[in-house]
Amino acid sequence: MKNLLLTLLLAISVMSFSSCYSYRIATKNQEGSEITRLTAHSWFWGLVQKPKQLSTPNCDSLNIYGMSEVRVKTNLGYALVTVVSLGIYCPVKMEYRCGKPCPKNGRL
Repeated sequence: MKNLLLTLLLAISVMSFSSCYSYRIATKNQEGSEITRLTAHSWFWGLVQKPKQLSTPNCDSLNIYGMSEVRVKTNLGYALVTVVSLGIYCPVKMEYRCGKPCPKNGRL
């Protein structure tokens, strides 16, 4: 009985941390930075979003105005929270990577 409970607990934790579905947007820009991860939260069926606008301080500090990759992911745990709350709360994981800066033209 104890082994069955541990196996069930392990299976639930593995499924809740695995990616349920994900979307990926990739451009032709070369990768210029490490992946930055954050979690966005939506409340009351999208009426309240935190953060409302995602900022990219690491891209802005490098004067890069493009992304090379953006991913939006959810997992079983996030989907379960959304269903149990009847859509009142919906979290998603987001990842992005800045593009490589353009080389400077001209003489040094």
